[in-house]
Parts: sequence; C-alpha cells; structure tokens
Amino acid sequence: MTHRPSARRGPVRLLTAAVAAVLLAVLAACGGAAAGGGETPQVGDVLRLGLSRQITGVNPHKGGSPDSSGSIVGSIYESLTQIGPDLTVQPSLATAWTSTDPLHWRFTIRTDSTFSDGSPLTADDVVWNFQQLLDPDYKGTAGAPLRKYLTSVTKVDDSTLAFTLSQPALDLPGRLWSIYIAQPAFAQSHNLDNEALGSGPYKLDTLDQENGATLSLNPHYAGPKPQFAQVRYTVLASEAQRVAALRAGEQDLILNLDPLDLAQFRDSDTYDTVLGVGNQPLTLAINERKTGTPLADPRVRQALNYATDKDTIIKSLLQGAVTPLPGQVIYDPFQQPDPAVSAYPYDPEKARQLLAEAGHADGLTLTVLLSSGTYVSQDAATQAIAAQWAKVGVTLKIEQQPFPAWLQSQYGPDDQAADFYYIMWGGAFRGDVTGNFGPFRSDHIQSHLDAPEFDALTTRAQNATTEAEKTDLVNQAVQNAHDEAHAIFLYPSPFTGVVSKGLQWTPKPNRYLYAQGVGRVQP
Repeated sequence: MTHRPSARRGPVRLLTAAVAAVLLAVLAACGGAAAGGGETPQVGDVLRLGLSRQITGVNPHKGGSPDSSGSIVGSIYESLTQIGPDLTVQPSLATAWTSTDPLHWRFTIRTDSTFSDGSPLTADDVVWNFQQLLDPDYKGTAGAPLRKYLTSVTKVDDSTLAFTLSQPALDLPGRLWSIYIAQPAFAQSHNLDNEALGSGPYKLDTLDQENGATLSLNPHYAGPKPQFAQVRYTVLASEAQRVAALRAGEQDLILNLDPLDLAQFRDSDTYDTVLGVGNQPLTLAINERKTGTPLADPRVRQALNYATDKDTIIKSLLQGAVTPLPGQVIYDPFQQPDPAVSAYPYDPEKARQLLAEAGHADGLTLTVLLSSGTYVSQDAATQAIAAQWAKVGVTLKIEQQPFPAWLQSQYGPDDQAADFYYIMWGGAFRGDVTGNFGPFRSDHIQSHLDAPEFDALTTRAQNATTEAEKTDLVNQAVQNAHDEAHAIFLYPSPFTGVVSKGLQWTPKPNRYLYAQGVGRVQP
C-alpha cells in the first residue's frame, strides 16, 4: 500500500497484509493536512534522500549496501528482475522466464531499453555482463555467488537468453535481482567504481563517496518517467547528523533513525514516521577461525547466546517494534522459519555453566567491531550486551570504524578480524533463504565461520529440485546453526524512517531507497 497523506491522523500501513502485520508504523503522524488544517507541505524540485553509510563506489558488479551504494546503483542501472515493495520478484529487463528442466532456464527480455548515452541495451550486452561475472579472475564481487551454480548465459535471439546451471536453483529469478547490466564499451574504458552508464531511470552527475551523489533523469529511459528530475543523496553517517538534518528541514526522506528519536517527529506538521520490522536479521557475527580463539568452542558461543537478554534491549531501545529471532536467521513473514527451533532464552546461570565447562570460569575478553552510525540503535544495543555479558564474566570491548574500513576488515585474514561484528545481512526477497544463509557459510567473503555441516546442508537446500525437499534441508540447516550457535542471534532489523508529508512513497523493508520509487503527493 502506498504511503499517502489522508485527512486524518493514523499509522502508516505498508505492503501486503502479511508484511503489514509487522511492518507497521506505530509512531506515525500521517495527516495529509498540516496540524490545524493547513496545506500538505510541498517538496522542492530536487528530491533529497539521506543515506546512513558512506558510499563505497557505484560499480554495478560489486553489490552495495542498501544504506549507501546499493540505493544509488539501483537508481542508475537495470537488472533482469527486481524486488517490489512487497518483496516479491518482479520483471525488469526480463519480462518472463521459464525453467525447461532443473538446469536450464529461458528469459525473455525487453528490446526497448536504452543506456543514458542513447545506445540500445541488447541481449549481447546482457551476455557480456554475465561472462565477466562468471570469469573467476574478474574483480566484480557479485560474480562469486553466481559461479557456484551458473555455468553460462547465451543469446538465443534478440529477445531470449538461455541460462545453463551446474546445480538446480528453484529461485533463480530472485537471485538475479542485483545483477545489473553495464554498457560493455563504457565498462571497458572507464572506472565503474566512480563513473556510471546504465539504462535505469537516472544517470550519475556527481559522486563524492564521503558526502553523497547527485543524479538527473536518463533522457532515454524506456520506463515511466520519475516525478523528480534531480536527486541529491546525502551521506549522514551518524544519528546526530540525521536528526539535525530533519529538524532543519534539509531532507525529504531518511531511513535508519533510532526508534527513540522518532518521537521527536511524532506530531510534526512536516514529516510522517515509520517503525516496523525489516527483512534482514541482526546478529553478532562470530569469528570462529582466529588462532586460539575461545569462540571455536560451541559451548562458548551457546553461553553468549544465553547471556544475551534480547527482550530487554527490544523493550528499552527498539520501542517493542520487533521480537527476538527464533534461534535462526529466517523469520515470519519474510521466510518460513522452522517451528521446532526457538530463541535462546535469557539464562545467565546456564551461560556461566557452559563457560566453566569450556574452561573459562575466570572469564574472558572479546571485541566487537561496529560500523560507525549505520545500524539502528547499535551503539546502545552493544553497550547493553556488554553489560549483560559482564554478569557472566565476559568483558566485551566495543570498537568502531567508518563503514568502508569496517567492511574491509571482514574481507581480511581471520587473525586480523574482530571477534564479533554487529551486523545486519540477509535476503532481499520473500522466501530468500539462500540470501539469509549465505553470510553464515564458511565460504562467504565476509565470513569467519567454521561451519562444514551447515555449509553442506545449505548447499543441498540451494540445489533442491522441489520445494518440499528444500524445506526439509532448510530446517536441518537451521537446527544445525542453532545447536552449533554459529551466530549470536539477536532480533530482526527494525525498519525506521522519517518521510516528508509531501512525498508519495511505498516503504520497502529491505531499505533500498531508489529515487524512482519516490513521487510527489498529487493535489
């Protein structure tokens, strides 16, 4: 359901009924008219969108956080499929797809798409992009997952592509949502990290990775024309910056506000607020492979799960918007969790017992690394966790780095990585257990886990040929990850935002803030 002002105050309700049940704005000032009966606030000629993370580049073949690069890239480029506000897989460059057998797919693609320099986007261009990503020597990180199951992409004719897989993939269309198509000649002669030429609704005008980017309309875009001719993304990498920008009226839409700060805008004449459940789980990701680490022992990992009082954090910091993860990284309504697995209860006595059994009765010291200012309530939450763990003899040291350095540290050697990362990651579309499981595999680029059984089960689940087989293997994987405690399971990501009453916008719980998805309130 689209966000629109109405004649009365009430909560902003979002998306399909299943998602709306949890993604519900409980701190909304949603009156279409300003308090006292005034007119709906107007937005200017430039759409002003706030990002909570420093931009790491705009290379379409390197992915990107929804809170920074990913939102910009998705406004400039197109992919074969896209994820709708209700998190279903929808057509984009591809208009239809079919699986002829478990290892062969056909995609019908549009022939009217045009890059922003006026050149047509062809089937040959799509094939070239996939060839690059399937080359193990290519530096586009989006290719690594593809190479696990995709053998080749070939042109059948100008409107048909053939996909040949090495392993079945029931959800292949969903997995392709972020495989963006670059113009081959441009890609080979320019630096895609800082320059862009796509076929999406907007083109890149300026890029300052620390401060933001400006976009303008792609005059050759084949789809519906966005309502804003110009867009300014501004990096506001701290909570204080985000709140200050809103209070000064300098932004039209910002996500990732701490729930406690939303109260400042509850009765605003200018803004509505959104508080609900996002589709990605928040965990403390564990480094199990550092030399000599006590975290290699599952009893220590289990103990720390028992030592974490998630309910108190949720009640005190997150305004009760979410509930604890059910001992797994998939949860309703975005995926179907295993009902046989439940959350670790808060049990400090059990935690102390397990730590003593593991030889740490006298305590231990560990470090968590945070990405400065980018996750909702992360500073206060990790301080609360540190206080809780101190009660069982564990000292948790908290360190912070700017987002690019924090991300890079996860790509490095195990012995140089932190013991924990407070992190939110997971799938992008409904039912995307592949996306939610990926970061918890031993072979993920950001992982420091030693999880061979989980790896094997998730591989089999990803290669299943029936939904029933897939569900059974998913449940086995979930049970294994819970029992081995391959994460400190916290809670679903709170989905928060502040949006101008002059905007028409359908909130998207995966936090991708695409400029083309934001319009003006029509009189």
